[in-house]
Amino acid sequence: MNSQLTTRERLIEAAGALFSEHGYRGAAVRDICNLARANPGAISYHFGGKRQLYRAVLRSAVDHLAATTNSSENPSIQSGFRALEREITARPQAARLLLRDLADGGQMALEALAPALRNLRGAVGEAFDASEDPSLRREINQILLRLAAPLLLITAAWPLLERSLQLDEEDRSTLLAEAEIQI
Repeated sequence: MNSQLTTRERLIEAAGALFSEHGYRGAAVRDICNLARANPGAISYHFGGKRQLYRAVLRSAVDHLAATTNSSENPSIQSGFRALEREITARPQAARLLLRDLADGGQMALEALAPALRNLRGAVGEAFDASEDPSLRREINQILLRLAAPLLLITAAWPLLERSLQLDEEDRSTLLAEAEIQI
């Protein structure tokens, strides 16, 4: 844990690690505070409670992933998703956290993801000048779904796939490249 971070940032980082590993119910406030080297009252002080901390962690994960897709030097759908794939490969915690929440009903993940997905759809829509054409908006949604779903599922399930099928990083790149081709 980085000692340069504020207590609030340490709590978000520690909670992110524990929520992604154990889920909302399985991550104890005491464990989060121990990992963050913070007083248990710090969660109430900074967030108002565990539920609000969870929301902040999800938003932080989504904001980080969205910033990754927006930071591409050559902005395009493909370069954005490639940047996202590299980020999820390097730091899979955010994807695991979001998928774990979606598996538990997903209300918080949906709340955190909705603005980022709308922004991405809007940017793609502008690129295709599809702001007023409902059929083009629908087509853009389909493209985004075809790109995002395999990426999130493969990256989140990678530890299981890697062990059970004896795959390596080259296999991962091939799987992701093939998933993108099926647009």
